[in-house]
Amino acid sequence: MQGETGGLLDTIVEYTKMINIIEGLRIQALAEYKHTHEQPEFAAAELAVAARWTQHHANAQLSLATDLVTRLPATLAALQAGTIDTYKAKVISELTLPLDPEQARQVEAEILARAAEQNSATLRRRTREAVQRVDPEGAERRHRHCAQDRAVRLQTGDNGMAELSAYLPAHLALAVYDRISTAACQARTPDDQRTADQRRADAFVDLCLGEAGYQAQIQVTVAASTLLGVDNQPGELAGYGPIPASVAREIAAEGTWRRLLTDPVKDTLLDYGRRTYRPPAALADFVRARDKTCRFPGCLRPANKSDLDHHVPFPHGDTSAHNLTTLCRHHHRVKHSGRWQSKRRDDGTVIWTSPSGRQYSREPERIIGSQPVAADDSPPPF
Repeated sequence: MQGETGGLLDTIVEYTKMINIIEGLRIQALAEYKHTHEQPEFAAAELAVAARWTQHHANAQLSLATDLVTRLPATLAALQAGTIDTYKAKVISELTLPLDPEQARQVEAEILARAAEQNSATLRRRTREAVQRVDPEGAERRHRHCAQDRAVRLQTGDNGMAELSAYLPAHLALAVYDRISTAACQARTPDDQRTADQRRADAFVDLCLGEAGYQAQIQVTVAASTLLGVDNQPGELAGYGPIPASVAREIAAEGTWRRLLTDPVKDTLLDYGRRTYRPPAALADFVRARDKTCRFPGCLRPANKSDLDHHVPFPHGDTSAHNLTTLCRHHHRVKHSGRWQSKRRDDGTVIWTSPSGRQYSREPERIIGSQPVAADDSPPPF
């Protein structure tokens, strides 16, 4: 049965690659169609009719095709080679639009080097990080501009319901959500039949209409050099991703600090060891700051919303940073009930072995805002 399943997986992967190649050729044809059209501004009209698309979709397809051909040819080449799909190409295109050509090529080269190994959510996150890193000043400008659009909106619905939404700076939105989730957990009783979403909705109403007295827990990783104003490297907001240096400083000024040492060559957090069954708070905080997300391949659920798992079960394995990792509740169950196995290498890479025997790797998370330095083989000065 495993051999049959493995063969089907190989077939699906190969068909997916073929689809990507065809999509790349289609993108090329779309760009050529617009370029050779007698009236390029009206090219989408005929395309929409011929392809049975809406005008909006036709315009979007032509814009993407033109951008890949003229500004991001390496991304188009990767699509035509079948190593990425159209959605990944679209992510790279959209997120690099604010950059100048040289910056865009720099981000493109960095992202494409690993794009074939990543799902679209991971690629989007990595691209956002790279854009912030190559253009920190631009990130500041874009954040200030978008912050001007912050708003709370009410949209009426049917059956006596409505939607209330807020567009906020990321750190404030996460703090509000954390406040609501904590209140929902505190309000739960043993006979409570409400779902988690229902409890959050009720807690949201209670908080808005009642009195608040709570300080939200949010986690930001930022380089000391950025805090001191030496540079403007982005910080990282747990559960969201890169944020401008000014926002990281604002959060740090109002929060509690915990010092975590990093490896400047690998951009990873160094070890913090303990030997107990249940991790003490400091060790748990360290592991979650290091891992950032669930460490199952492709999962980006924030580490601060995930469980801590022993690679080697206790007591055979100790409770240390090397043997601990973060797994969301679902993938925690997958590991222990679904016959998956994990092993952490010394460099922080987690190797996963599936029930069918296939292996997948999850590399350690890079610390945003740290400045990479060249490796030095000389002994440490202590």
